[in-house]
Amino acid sequence: MVDSEEQSRITANLAVVRLYLKNHFPHYILTEISVQNLYHMFVVANDRLHQRHRLKVEWARLSDPGNTPENTRLALESSNVASGMIQVGDSDYYW
Repeated sequence: MVDSEEQSRITANLAVVRLYLKNHFPHYILTEISVQNLYHMFVVANDRLHQRHRLKVEWARLSDPGNTPENTRLALESSNVASGMIQVGDSDYYW
């Protein structure tokens, strides 16, 4: 069971990831799949370019009390997640 503080943290961290992906994949459609307590998957797709990239974020990363939205933003940038997603192609990029 997720308490309200944890749910707020997860929601805020998901918003940060969404913004990051929208900024790095501006002409892509963003969809999401969530398997609570396991992972949250983001899929960015551009049918015109025939490209699709997937980012799988562990639930523990999203819910960690020490992982603030600012820490999430910094980690996405410093890890260069978008580049990693492109490099793995159509496979899942785990983060």
